[in-house]
Amino acid sequence: MNLGINNRTALVCASSKGLGRACAEQLAAAGCRLIMCARNHEVLSATAADIRKAHGVEVVEVQADLSRSGEVDRVVAAGLKAFGTLDILVANSGGPKPGSFFETDREDWLRAYESLLGYVVDLYRLVLPIMIKSRWGRVINIASVVVKQPAPSLVLSNVFRTGVVALAKTLAPELIRHNITINNVCPGAFRTDRALQLMQDEATRRSVGLDVVEAERVRNLPAGRFQNPAEFGALVAFLASDHAATLTGCTIQHDQGISQGLL
Repeated sequence: MNLGINNRTALVCASSKGLGRACAEQLAAAGCRLIMCARNHEVLSATAADIRKAHGVEVVEVQADLSRSGEVDRVVAAGLKAFGTLDILVANSGGPKPGSFFETDREDWLRAYESLLGYVVDLYRLVLPIMIKSRWGRVINIASVVVKQPAPSLVLSNVFRTGVVALAKTLAPELIRHNITINNVCPGAFRTDRALQLMQDEATRRSVGLDVVEAERVRNLPAGRFQNPAEFGALVAFLASDHAATLTGCTIQHDQGISQGLL
């Protein structure tokens, strides 16, 4: 399928590995030029080199921690310097500290705000005017199934990822007038670093091996396996395409049926 986004410019956040990398790879396969950012320069550079070689697209990589003041501005400025515009934004970040409400303190809440919601607000302030001016844009937020079904041990993620979804839903009717869509995708059971961290935390609490917890998780998954990140990236690329021109304000579960919420 021709997605119609050849030579579009995409900024993919936290794209050195995991689901962020999968999104970058699928957008590159569709012909997009990439602005990639992540905190680990070595891993980011290696990923960017792999994508250039595999897909023959232009890639600008910027080492950055988007939760820190001024870093969003620097990444967007680098992308505009290289390509002159920005058409697609994939807002993605790692998860915050796990724990219940009584296991978190004020500093945990402030850090979670900056790393999950604050940087998204900063990105929108810079990127949306560019898209409005060009009368075309796609915004895809990588959320979590906790926005559909909160997890007791992920209170920070429950609150701030839901805030991103609420912001997207608020903006959707206004942005579609400018041919800009904004959607949220909720990953489910992918064997990412975040998933491994949560499984290791559970293994530590139970005094069992990580392999025990991981085997239990797989047995309990509806598909009987972890999902392939490429499957997730393909959905994000579709949402960025011309085929999804009026699909906006949606929060889509990519979770093999794990979440049981009706909405």
